[in-house]
Amino acid sequence: MITTVTLNPAVDKTIEIHGFKPGAVNRIAGTRIEAGGKGINVSKVLKSLGADTLSTGFVGGENGKWINQCLKNEGIETDFVWIDQETRTNIKIVDTKTSIITDINDRGKPIEAVYLEDLYGQVEKWAEKSEVMVFAGSIPDGLTNTIYTDLIEVARRKGCKTILDAEGEQLLQGIGAKPYMIKPNIDELENALKVKINNEDDLITYCKDFIQKGIHIVVVSMGEEGALLVSNKHVLRAEKVSVEVKSTVGAGDSMVAAFAYGMMKDYSLEETFKLAVAAATLSVKKGTTLHQIHEIEGFKEKVRMRKLK
Repeated sequence: MITTVTLNPAVDKTIEIHGFKPGAVNRIAGTRIEAGGKGINVSKVLKSLGADTLSTGFVGGENGKWINQCLKNEGIETDFVWIDQETRTNIKIVDTKTSIITDINDRGKPIEAVYLEDLYGQVEKWAEKSEVMVFAGSIPDGLTNTIYTDLIEVARRKGCKTILDAEGEQLLQGIGAKPYMIKPNIDELENALKVKINNEDDLITYCKDFIQKGIHIVVVSMGEEGALLVSNKHVLRAEKVSVEVKSTVGAGDSMVAAFAYGMMKDYSLEETFKLAVAAATLSVKKGTTLHQIHEIEGFKEKVRMRKLK
């Protein structure tokens, strides 16, 4: 089983407008509402891959009930910590004319200490039953930047492999707990380290620094430039698969899901990397993390990968 932990879930409402104009009256061409949050997105892709997955984290209010039922309807097991606050709603405006996406994200309500203690218990319980545990996404108010560090240490003590997908100080602090894998995109990596990555050699150097700190796998997604994987034994570069871009939202979550799946199945790094790039490409093409396994397998054959070192 693979458990995902989403500390700041959301009801994601996507609005499609052809030629969005701020400050003017805009006509909606289409809408959809989904259960959102990076860990939740990972569970959705895992389900499409055929994996047993459970989603936990904080939810509350009518939005929390909706998210919980939505995941259950998709066959995803849940065991959330219920808080006395309404789960946030995020709005994404997709301009279908320019392909520009405008995110309007709520912060998330503060989390009280009693609920945090409950989450520690959930993580400990499900880490015992899971081969992999994914910690992903932003954190709500009331939690410190060391929250991922503490939770990863709980999971590691139970012998569970962990993946961290976070930004900024939460990423840097989380690395201290030595998660098995981290997956920043290149912008997140530059922002966290406060550096400018000028070329491939720079990127490999920074990734190897993480490996020396106890991380087993570092994967950096680079948009149009593809993705890079660094481990103790491998430096792999996957080229971008050319598709019509509908939305990049959820592509990184699809990549994380495929890695979690490959780790659970003991796939080779090369095979897992191909699967991950295929899943991310499909998300870009479809504009959603709702996939079918045959679609991902179809894109996997198009992934071109080379060994750098």
